[in-house]
Amino acid sequence: MSDIILHERTRQALQRLLQTPSHALLIVGARGIGKQTFARYIASQIVDSDLSSYPYFRHIAPDKPDSISIDQVRALQNFLTLKVPSSRLTDRIVLVEDAHLLSTEAQNALLKTLEEPPIGTMLILTAAHEHALLPTIRSRAQTLAIIKPNQAKLIEHFEKQGHSAERINRALQLSGGLPGLTAALLDTDTEHPLYQATAEARTFLQKTRFERLAEVDRLSKQKPLVLDTLYILQQMAHTALSQTATQAAEKRWANILQRSYEAEAAILANGQPKLVLTHFILMV
Repeated sequence: MSDIILHERTRQALQRLLQTPSHALLIVGARGIGKQTFARYIASQIVDSDLSSYPYFRHIAPDKPDSISIDQVRALQNFLTLKVPSSRLTDRIVLVEDAHLLSTEAQNALLKTLEEPPIGTMLILTAAHEHALLPTIRSRAQTLAIIKPNQAKLIEHFEKQGHSAERINRALQLSGGLPGLTAALLDTDTEHPLYQATAEARTFLQKTRFERLAEVDRLSKQKPLVLDTLYILQQMAHTALSQTATQAAEKRWANILQRSYEAEAAILANGQPKLVLTHFILMV
């Protein structure tokens, strides 16, 4: 487990899981904490193989930015009808990334598979919040929560990978201490779903209010990016508030935290992104 960084409680839960694997596992953790890396690590340990060349591994991810369709679940069910070797307890692994984005119809279709899983098959689901899934889905899967490691452990982990202390501290400040996002920032992994939002949040903090207002038209047309950027600002604010030493800095970050949560709630309640963003900028 040297290639992944885990809180000790998460590590202990993982060890128990590997000793007695379940047919269905739900991995829960904040966005950017590294759920997909963790899930793939578990899968590779279960089948004792490199997943990139393992023929009985299937990875299901949203086919659109915000949904996993019923057609994807039906294709998965076809995959599960194929015969696999039976040399070990589990030969086939399915990873459903961001399972909270499954439509209700897709979740109900997946439920049939969870109720009667094919022999030798393990399903791994990841989700930001377990309650985003139907209770019937949750009740049929073992839940494993990823707890964020403390900063000292994160620094030690990334230093062992050859990153400088300066770069690590900068990445931790931007990511709010989320291990998966921190790794993406250090490795310049632009494919990470939160990488662009992190860049937006960083430049947002560096710009003047006038410069921020000039960006409203562009950002308001990209609702998912706006929500991701607000999420990153929240993570940054939480980290800054736990470390800040001046009253002025504390007041500033507390305001950013409060206003970003308000803006996020307004957009999720179908508020006009342009108006919400404008108000947010004027308040911070």
